[in-house]
Amino acid sequence: MKVIIGSILIILLFLFGIWLILSPTFHKIGEKSAKVKNILKDEEENRE
Repeated sequence: MKVIIGSILIILLFLFGIWLILSPTFHKIGEKSAKVKNILKDEEENRE
């Protein structure tokens, strides 16, 4: 019984991950994190 429940949970997590990747909100989050990363990179270069 535990194996069945565990398998279902893993499948649900996998499907949730695929949905996140395909959803447009994930793309927006990715763009924002890329902008933040670039800002942090620029700050490090300015310190040197």
